[in-house]
Amino acid sequence: MVVRETFDIVFIIESLPKILKALPVTLYFTGFALLFGWPLGLLAAWGKISGPKWLKSLLTVGTDIIRGIPIVVLLYIVYFGLPNLASGIFGVNISRWPKPVFIVIALVIELMTNASEMFRSAYTSIEKGQLEAAHALGYTKWQRFIHVIFPQGVYVILPNLGSAVLSMVQATALVYTLGIFDILGKARQLDVNASRTQTFEMYFICALIYWALAVGITQIFKALERVFGKGFKTMATKKDVAA
Repeated sequence: MVVRETFDIVFIIESLPKILKALPVTLYFTGFALLFGWPLGLLAAWGKISGPKWLKSLLTVGTDIIRGIPIVVLLYIVYFGLPNLASGIFGVNISRWPKPVFIVIALVIELMTNASEMFRSAYTSIEKGQLEAAHALGYTKWQRFIHVIFPQGVYVILPNLGSAVLSMVQATALVYTLGIFDILGKARQLDVNASRTQTFEMYFICALIYWALAVGITQIFKALERVFGKGFKTMATKKDVAA
């Protein structure tokens, strides 16, 4: 048995560039999950708010089910179960699809479910009087969305959207279980090649990379909050003057 003696900083410096080469894989899965998950989440939120009763019930039950399943379990359900479902119901063979496709589908389902609740909460936070006033002024549904719902809803939901992005980045750490070499998968591969004598250093490197990503994402969303928050400060000032 190999006994560790010291914290190997040299090993960290040498291994960091190798693990960073897998960063595009993490960003790839995160990007595609956001690209499809948020629009689908917005549609699901619309269904919960304005859809027929049966659709509201279906979406609510689906949300409760998905939110109760750990993401790693959802990955396996999609990867192993979706081909069987497609073959049994539609007679379509998708078992030869690349693994990344199934991973993206699982991440999109996860994000869509959570995003639908975030968008729904943002919509319900808007004062009904503003929507009624816009309707009285003859605004179409699209104009109400652009001029009333979107500006206020985005500001309200931005902190939650930032958290959702962080959650997606962290969720990609599980794709190594399906044989994909993301940041964590690459670190584990290097750890095995190093006879597992620098396991702590490997995970320390991963922690540094994920922490750096979290800081960057947090700063981006704080900047967006400042941009969209200017309009609210202006509105608040006008209300105070009118009072």
